[in-house]
Amino acid sequence: MDRPRRSVRNPVKAPQLLVPEPVARVIKRKSTPEAVDPEKQLKILLESSKSDLVSLDMNDIINSKTWSVLSEDARAHLKTLLPQTAFSNSSETIAADHPSVEDGMVVDEALDDRPQDVDVNLGIFGDPHFLAAARTFQDHLYLNWFSEAHGAKVKQFREGIVSGSLAAPWKDQVWERDNIVPEINVNVGATSSFSIPNESSARAGGAAEIKLYTLVKKGILRVGDIIAYKRYFSLSEVTVEKDAIIQHIQPNTYALTVLTLPGPNKDLPAHLLSDEPAEPSAPVQSMTITSPTMLETGLLDLDGRMEKSRRPNGNAWKCFTVWRWRVGGEYNPYDSRGGRENHGTLFYLRGSYYHER
Repeated sequence: MDRPRRSVRNPVKAPQLLVPEPVARVIKRKSTPEAVDPEKQLKILLESSKSDLVSLDMNDIINSKTWSVLSEDARAHLKTLLPQTAFSNSSETIAADHPSVEDGMVVDEALDDRPQDVDVNLGIFGDPHFLAAARTFQDHLYLNWFSEAHGAKVKQFREGIVSGSLAAPWKDQVWERDNIVPEINVNVGATSSFSIPNESSARAGGAAEIKLYTLVKKGILRVGDIIAYKRYFSLSEVTVEKDAIIQHIQPNTYALTVLTLPGPNKDLPAHLLSDEPAEPSAPVQSMTITSPTMLETGLLDLDGRMEKSRRPNGNAWKCFTVWRWRVGGEYNPYDSRGGRENHGTLFYLRGSYYHER
């Protein structure tokens, strides 16, 4: 009888640690930082609103210690930018026009006359005026007022002031622009018991009885004066501006003959603005008026942008401003009104005459 055979088992293999094949690592080298342009860095520091000087304490930067570490040449240059009161030999005196003294201190001397060998009074760096000026510099830097873009705007404004094409608005014009009163256009029948009080009578009081010919008769309006019209029609979102110049005054009725241009043109031609104007020619238009309302209607008809059906009621006396040369003034060919100055609205001139007569 055969014996049963034992099954042969494979021996248990020891566990093996499987290690992944090494992968070559790519080592990225840090790029060498680009060199900073010193002029560009200085430009950002002194002109940009992102400059570090905006948030730093200026007294930590400009003080007696930092002054002492500057070179002689740098200090000599900076001395030319300081006022006379910043030097140690400065004496506090009162001005020459004071009744108690005969001579006074000259604060701003010529740069070439300033002594270079005199030491700076180091107490100036803690002076409240100096610290206030430093903070003002930071404010202007934060507002980006030292940038080239802002400098271009300032240059454009200055050139406009010289040429007469730009002007800073009057404070009453700014108020009217920021506080627009909606105009009411209500047609009320003659038989209706509802009525809207006249604005001129309600606010002008007794001065509303004074007519335009009275101002002309008393010399308040004269030949050569420019009567400038400006009104904002809020319902139509249209601003009409138009100048008219007084050419002639009727001796009997004191009616005014004015000259203006048709269309939306605001400024008058230069040959009408001088102290000896030339004879008007096309396209200059002439009209004879006896009241501000009559003049407003004529100017709006010539402008052509506001139809009569869209013109709300209003006080025409407040829409006209008188421009005249001051005593001794001369014709300025670069000004849009020949160098004339604002003498006030017709509403203001009428009220002044009423209270002073």
